[in-house]
Amino acid sequence: MNQARMIYHIARADFLERVRGYGFLVMLGAVVFLGYQVALGNIGVQLGDYRGEFNSAWVGSMMALVASFFLGWFGFYLIKGSVARDYETGTGQIMATTPLTRPLYSLGKWLSNFAVLVAMVVVLMLAGVAVQFLEGESSRFDLIVFLLPFIFIAMPMLALTAALAVLFEYIGFLRGGFGNIIYFFLFGFVITLAISLGTNNPAFDPIGVSVLSNSMGEAAKAVFPDYSGSFSLGATDVPVTGTFPWDGVDWSVGIIATRLMFLGVGIVMAFVSSLFFDRFDSSYRKPVRMKRAASSPDFETDSPSRALSQPIRLAPLTARPDSLTFFRVVISELKLLLKGQRWWWYVIAGGLFGASLLTVPESVRAYILPIIWLWPVLIWSGLGNREIRHNTYQMVFSSAAPLMRQLPATWFAGFIVTMLTGGGAALKLLSAGDTTGLIAWLSAALFIPSLALALGIWSKSPKLFEVVYVSMWYLAINKMEAVDFFGANSDGNVGFFIPFSLALIVASFIGRARQVQN
Repeated sequence: MNQARMIYHIARADFLERVRGYGFLVMLGAVVFLGYQVALGNIGVQLGDYRGEFNSAWVGSMMALVASFFLGWFGFYLIKGSVARDYETGTGQIMATTPLTRPLYSLGKWLSNFAVLVAMVVVLMLAGVAVQFLEGESSRFDLIVFLLPFIFIAMPMLALTAALAVLFEYIGFLRGGFGNIIYFFLFGFVITLAISLGTNNPAFDPIGVSVLSNSMGEAAKAVFPDYSGSFSLGATDVPVTGTFPWDGVDWSVGIIATRLMFLGVGIVMAFVSSLFFDRFDSSYRKPVRMKRAASSPDFETDSPSRALSQPIRLAPLTARPDSLTFFRVVISELKLLLKGQRWWWYVIAGGLFGASLLTVPESVRAYILPIIWLWPVLIWSGLGNREIRHNTYQMVFSSAAPLMRQLPATWFAGFIVTMLTGGGAALKLLSAGDTTGLIAWLSAALFIPSLALALGIWSKSPKLFEVVYVSMWYLAINKMEAVDFFGANSDGNVGFFIPFSLALIVASFIGRARQVQN
């Protein structure tokens, strides 16, 4: 089998594995919702008070930019995990016994990631066609003009995203939840910097905003001389006062070469990332712990005959548990949540606790509390899915009262972590008589473990909570009051988040009951 066929079959097998799963339908549903928001006008492109007419060029470019931005940012979390799945299922260990090389495997995974993202772009293309005809501003549909922005704007950015997903899975400390959070902030920072530098040189702008904004801006300026040069993508409350015709970007050789450069960078990045790939060799992982375990004098193994000769006795369940049983389960859950945390994690958490007590209440709410409730995000993200990830659900779900004792204990352990980490801020708000801030604090303390538990149970993974929570946190500190669940810049919207927390707890019970029955 030649190398091209090996790459193709790796990508094909991985792509089919994903599209046959339930998660792919959820991903497509999210993309359809994104396209629906564009159709409603909640998400779009606007140049100050103006926008272009909804012809093929404008709609195609708008949808391509939406795909480049949103799938480049959040699509990363949808495609990341294919290498981890090969580790967990043992498929990777089987492939490691074949002549398959690291670069070929990496390119196959990159191609699979890219294909999944392209499938989502196709959904947005179809949504774009519907948007043009629903708006009714132009009855002429030009297929080539409509498709070119998807090819030269969206595809190069998604090629980079696909390569970064492979790279993050190869590097140990970026493979898990920490890498998910790093990518979230890295994307925001790099894209902001790239758009700024790309204004004068599109070669620094992988998302393609500068290419479109320059061309659209010239068209807007020709019709509206008072156009200020502003450009926005997403939701805006500025009303549109006028529209202008725009026939699309003049795709010169220079612009095309610049955009295809990012596609090439993605391929090269996937190839180079193979240098970090351990080729499913577990000896590269935690050698100190393995060595210590191997040299432990207490390590004993029973021969198969001896193990089979011993009768298996299970500890009987207590018919009437005493009043302290629930608290012992809570303590056990708390130990599991905090297990493995390094000393410096507690030092920083303690520092934030002390800083809250020494700072004025306004600064606590605006600056310190956001940091406090981002710090334990990887602890909360384990709620509700730890049993599935560590394959202990058979024991946990068959224990006594898995719904009425174990599940509330899990939530309560997460609530205790929230209370302890944010306790300094609560004491400061209480001493300052900041009732509004204290109620918002309590609302957030209820909301955070509830959200983590519900998303963990229903997604069976920590990833969804990490993405949703960090996104809400990011919007809250950027003064979007609707999602300001901890009151950094508002009263905390407690009228929504307290009932929503109760709904999340109910959803957790329903999801766990479904898991126990299955």
